[in-house]
Amino acid sequence: MYVAVTGRGKARVIQFCEQHRIPGTKKKKTIVIRTLGNYEKMLEKNPNVLAELKEEAKRFTEQKKEKTKETSTSLFRFGHSLVKKVWEEMDLNSIFEEKFLQDIFSLVVYRLGSSYTNFRTNRKTPFANLESISYENFYYILEHLAEKKESLIQHLGKFFNKKTARSNELAYYHISSYNYNSYWKDLHGSSRFFLQREKEDLPFSMVLLLDRNGIPISYDLFTKKFILEQQLEEVKQKSGIEKLVILSANRNKIEKKEYILPVDFLDLPFSLQLQIIAEEDWTITEKNEESEEVLSKEKTVHFNNQLKVYASWSKKRAFKDYVEGNQKNGYYYISTNDFSIKNTEMLKMFQHIWNIEEKFRITNVDFERKHIHGHFCLCFLCLCIIRYFQYLLGSEGKASIPMIYANKAISNPMILIEKKGKESRIHPIHLTNSYLKLANLLEIPEIKDNMSLEEFEATVSLLF
Repeated sequence: MYVAVTGRGKARVIQFCEQHRIPGTKKKKTIVIRTLGNYEKMLEKNPNVLAELKEEAKRFTEQKKEKTKETSTSLFRFGHSLVKKVWEEMDLNSIFEEKFLQDIFSLVVYRLGSSYTNFRTNRKTPFANLESISYENFYYILEHLAEKKESLIQHLGKFFNKKTARSNELAYYHISSYNYNSYWKDLHGSSRFFLQREKEDLPFSMVLLLDRNGIPISYDLFTKKFILEQQLEEVKQKSGIEKLVILSANRNKIEKKEYILPVDFLDLPFSLQLQIIAEEDWTITEKNEESEEVLSKEKTVHFNNQLKVYASWSKKRAFKDYVEGNQKNGYYYISTNDFSIKNTEMLKMFQHIWNIEEKFRITNVDFERKHIHGHFCLCFLCLCIIRYFQYLLGSEGKASIPMIYANKAISNPMILIEKKGKESRIHPIHLTNSYLKLANLLEIPEIKDNMSLEEFEATVSLLF
C-alpha cells in the first residue's frame, strides 16, 4: 500500500492505493483502497500529513503481510525425553560405541513408546528428533548389542543397586519358551513349552531374573536343553543372591523348588477348599458406602505348614468371568510354599510377569541366532527402563503401578509446533499424570505453553 495524490488543481485528493499485476501480462493495475480527503484542505490543517500517511500506509502493509502469512503446524511426540534423562542417569553412552548410540536409543524409544512387535520405524505421529532405521543398520545394531550383553547387565546392576532398594536376600526367576519361525518371520513366546516343531522353527528358552521390585537383574538364553539347578547355582554365585523363588504358571516347573504359582480351586487340597468356602476369616477390602455391598474381599489359608494360598474375590472380576464364561466367579487364587513372602508381594510379582512374553516379541524380521541374542539384549534394556519408571511412579516400589501408565508417559505427550514466519511456538498436549510425575522426579523442567521452539529444545535436550 502507498499514498497517492490524484486529480488536478484544487480537486486533488489523497488516496491509499495498491498495485496488482494483471495475470498473464507484465502490466499493473492500480486499486484505490480508500480516498482520505481533499489534498489542499488536509495539507492546510497538517503540513506533515503526507509523511504521516506514508508511515500509516507502511504500517497497514506490514499488518496485512502478517495476516496473509501462512501459519504451518506440525505435531511431534516428546515423552521420550524421560527415556533420554534416564539414559543419561544410567550412563549408557559408556556401554555402547558412539556410532551406534543414536540408533540404539531410537530402537529403545520405538519399542517402549510405539509398538512392542514392529518398532524399527517412527509411528504416524513421530517422536521428535528420531529417524527411522534401515533394515541393514537394524541387523548391524543387533549384532553390536549381542556383544554387549554381559557388560550391560553388570552396568545396570550397579545402577539399580545404588538407585533402588535392591536386596540380595531374595530374587525371583521366570522361565519362558520362545520360537522364531523363519517362514512367518515371527518371534513369539509362551509361558509353556511348545508341543510341536516345524523345520522353519528355532525354539529356545529364557531364564529371566527379577528383583523384588520387578526390575530385571539378568537373563540367559538357551537353545538346547539345560540343567536349571546348575544355572541357578551359577546365578547365585555371580550375583550374591541368597534365595531364588520361581514365578510360574506351569506346575511341572516347580517341583522341589520355592515357588509362587496361581492355582485353580479344584486343584487345591479338599481341606483348603473347605477353608476358602467358609464365610469366616474373610477380610473386606472394599465396600459400597451407601448400600454396604461388599465389592472385594480376601483371605489367606494354610495347609500342613507346607502351602499358603491367598484367595481374593471382587465383584468387578466376577462380572468379567461371567461375560467370559470361565466359571471362576470372581475368585483368584495364588499359592506359595515360602511363608515369608507377603501376599502383596506375591500379587505384585505376578503382575510383573503377566504376559511378559509379549515384551520380547517381534514380527517381520529375518533373524539369525546372533540377531536373536541382540534382540533380547535390546528388550532387556527396555524392560529395565520401563520397570524403573514403574518403580518411580509407585513411590519407589511402595505401590504397584501397571506398566501401561509408564508406557503412556512415553507415547502420549505431544507438542503442537506453530510456525509463523521465522518464529516457532510450541503448545504441549496430552500430558499424562504419569509423565508429569516422572518429569518432576527426574527434574525435567516444565514444558510451558507458547514457549519458543529453541526454549523447548533446550528444556528437553533430545539431541545426542
